[in-house]
Amino acid sequence: MENLSTTVVPLGSLATLFAMVSVLLFVKKAIKAREAEGAIKNRMDTKLEQTNISLSEQKKRLEALLKK
Repeated sequence: MENLSTTVVPLGSLATLFAMVSVLLFVKKAIKAREAEGAIKNRMDTKLEQTNISLSEQKKRLEALLKK
């Protein structure tokens, strides 16, 4: 086997380390994006539910808030 230069192994190790860190950062970014999507969907669903409440229920809620 040929003798490797003293800089080849450290550069290879550095490249491998950089690749692993890049993959980890990409995975974390993807996970956070999914969480954000879920939070947005939950807020949209909640808002949709609130807009579908009947007028009498909305009136009761508003009166309860005014009593506080």
